[in-house]
Amino acid sequence: MTQTQRWLTESIRFSLLGTAPEGGKIAWSSLTGHEPDSVTNRPAQQLSMEEGTWEGVQLVVTGQPGRIDIALSAAPKDFTGIPNLGDFADISTKFEKLLGNITFPPVARLALGATVNTFPGSVEDSGVLFRKLVPELRLADDVSDVMIQLNKAKKFPKLSGFVMNRLTKWAQLITQTIQFQNHEQQVAPRQSHLIQLELDFNTHPVSRLPHPSSYAGIVAAIFDEARQTVAGAANG
Repeated sequence: MTQTQRWLTESIRFSLLGTAPEGGKIAWSSLTGHEPDSVTNRPAQQLSMEEGTWEGVQLVVTGQPGRIDIALSAAPKDFTGIPNLGDFADISTKFEKLLGNITFPPVARLALGATVNTFPGSVEDSGVLFRKLVPELRLADDVSDVMIQLNKAKKFPKLSGFVMNRLTKWAQLITQTIQFQNHEQQVAPRQSHLIQLELDFNTHPVSRLPHPSSYAGIVAAIFDEARQTVAGAANG
């Protein structure tokens, strides 16, 4: 197993939580400068969805009462692949820059979510790496398919004293993918050893956010913490 693991991004999302009913809309075009490929409105659910291709990936803006989600995702490159947006440092920096186009409405909370994956070469390598990543766990050598969620909150005195929840959900898995063709199962399924990290970094409910004009510093802090977390995982 190499000393440095490459973590690939499956998806990344930024959420505005607790938006006011009268002023909580962010248009896809305000982010990108052009119109989305499709627009879906569901009046009964008060839900709107704008989506399209941006910089070679899928960008989706979803609005519903009290919440706006802006998400990037990638389709699998083949029938057996896991969606991949590339290295987290690169895609998160690109995504953060895109969010700089937002005129933020007043909100109660801000949140960044992401899923990143790394693929150890064997079950032995997977076990060794997982124990390094989550030293709080003590597991027998023959244990697999493990999931654990941790929250390490952090206070930022220089940013209005806001508190950030830093939730990390770690999973050590063995995945099986089977390709179908003409409704018939292929003979050779593909097995992968996977360690997955889900990030949910958000402003704590007790933290009162400043005026929206000051959100940029908080957004930058959230992204920086996420990048540091993934970089730490990459170094094992």
